[in-house]
Amino acid sequence: MIDTKLKTLAPGEIHLGGYGAEIIEYITEEQLLDSGTWSLLVDQFRRCEDGINNGWRGEYWGKMMRGAALTYRATKNEKLYAILVDTVEDMLSTQDSLGRFSTYSQDTEFRSWDMWARKYVILGMAYFYDICKSRALKDKIKKALIRHAHYIMAKVGEGEGKIGILDTSEHIGAMNSASILEAFVRMYSITGDDRYLDYSGYIVSTGMCRGTDLVGLCLKGDVYPYQFPVTKAYEMMSCFEGVLEYYKYTGNSEHLMAVESFVDMLVRTDITIIGGAGCKHEFLDNSAVTQTEPASDVVMQETCVTVTFMKLCAKLLLLTGKPKYAEYIEKSGLNAMYGAVNDGKQTMRRTVVRTWLDGGRMVMIDDHESFPFDSYSPLYRDRRGKRCGGVQFIGEGRCYGCCVCIGSAGTAIMGLVPVLRSEEGFAVNMYSDCKVSTKVGDKRVRLSMRANPYESNGARISIDGKGESFEISLRVPTWAVGFTVKINGEEIVADTADGYLHINRAWCKDRLTVSFRAPVKMRLINGKIAFTKGPIALAMDSRLININSPIDVRAKDGKSIRARRVSNDKFASNIAYEIEAGEGKVILTDYSRSGKNFDDNDSLVTVWQKIK
Repeated sequence: MIDTKLKTLAPGEIHLGGYGAEIIEYITEEQLLDSGTWSLLVDQFRRCEDGINNGWRGEYWGKMMRGAALTYRATKNEKLYAILVDTVEDMLSTQDSLGRFSTYSQDTEFRSWDMWARKYVILGMAYFYDICKSRALKDKIKKALIRHAHYIMAKVGEGEGKIGILDTSEHIGAMNSASILEAFVRMYSITGDDRYLDYSGYIVSTGMCRGTDLVGLCLKGDVYPYQFPVTKAYEMMSCFEGVLEYYKYTGNSEHLMAVESFVDMLVRTDITIIGGAGCKHEFLDNSAVTQTEPASDVVMQETCVTVTFMKLCAKLLLLTGKPKYAEYIEKSGLNAMYGAVNDGKQTMRRTVVRTWLDGGRMVMIDDHESFPFDSYSPLYRDRRGKRCGGVQFIGEGRCYGCCVCIGSAGTAIMGLVPVLRSEEGFAVNMYSDCKVSTKVGDKRVRLSMRANPYESNGARISIDGKGESFEISLRVPTWAVGFTVKINGEEIVADTADGYLHINRAWCKDRLTVSFRAPVKMRLINGKIAFTKGPIALAMDSRLININSPIDVRAKDGKSIRARRVSNDKFASNIAYEIEAGEGKVILTDYSRSGKNFDDNDSLVTVWQKIK
């Protein structure tokens, strides 16, 4: 296995502070500790109703379990761990006599979203397996997953009487089915059984999309992902997560090259100013250009896409140690991800819920529970909470959605990546409030960082290194102006060629002062204007300003403008700035908290604005 350059700290060794910590705590309390929801999600595997309407209820449990396991790694919340043990035991009890975990009955299986959901069972269990403290429970999980995987391999694959994996779904070129690749690589990592790695090789050999070869397209690089024959963003990214995991065990450099090329192309053509993608509902569409326009299909930038992009970048950051992936996570997390969190605990009653019944009939629900995550992120004169994505009924009068389940993985990643372990010591990847306590050699060392990512003006890092020698690598953001570092008040000079400033010394009780600036800058596309401060996208909220009025500002793209920090007494925001606009003024707030009056149809937000 190829070792990763960076590694996450163990549960309890890092604790995030500030707004990010508030969000993780909110999601934990409001969603992940809700045993009733976990029970309903498990019950879908007893009811087997997805075969009736070609549904995807089977994805919910594993998707939420993955986020919950990552949240435990970021918090070491033992109450959460106990809830997860209970729901894992409950889930194990649903395995049928054939070894299946499926929400499709046997006579309706291996079509539509069945393989996609079976994937999430393996992934949810595998992520819990990584944090599981009980050897007996780990053995039960392993045995159950082996039966589950072997049933799939006996029915789907190459050979007489088997269904080809790209024939197990009628949707999106069967990328949803092919994305089970990641799950089978995880089976190999858990068991060491070569059959799972061989099966993973079979999946890659199919091209993972009916009628084309995703890896080959990225290696060739003459068309962008939004120009691929199938452009569904979430499932495509999920396939490349699997390719990256497969590379770790094969060492085939072409697979790593393909994944890095895929992400590079996405960043160039489809990642927007808030770190989301897919401005044509849930499909890639050259969003770098189209992001300035109204949503072409009511909604844009699915939260599932944002989280999956963050997960893919987190894996690349760990594997390669390249800081650009931390920068991508930072942008997506601080803007699109946090913007999707319903931290005001509003009912979101005005969020339209569409769900599909038997026979493909769609119904609209306007009376539903509050959801902790919004499913889509608007950019131009629109409101949040317009629609909940991927909804299905789950019983007891309740419904649930795909983005509702995946969100906690994104918020947890923001609590895990600020500081990572390297072979030489530590890599500081994001400047946020956090505390680290871990062992170097046989001594426990501590790092305490004070920083506000929304202000983007540096950090103070206190170190208690107990005299141990190790390296601290400080990421130099590409957006930072005047990056300097002092140790105990004395400025240092170090090489930053790889995007990190490396400091290697024996650490005692020392103080690092990291200084930089992030001025407010203008962005111009398609005759429209937006504003950023470092990684933060700034927005206009209708509670502060008439967002339908064009802005009278004269400046060049990428240039700094004069902005004055002001208070905001209308709603909670992390930052607020006032800029001169002709004869008037414009108030800007951070996108992550703008427009979050979900229950008001007239509460609008815009990032892009017409120029007067």
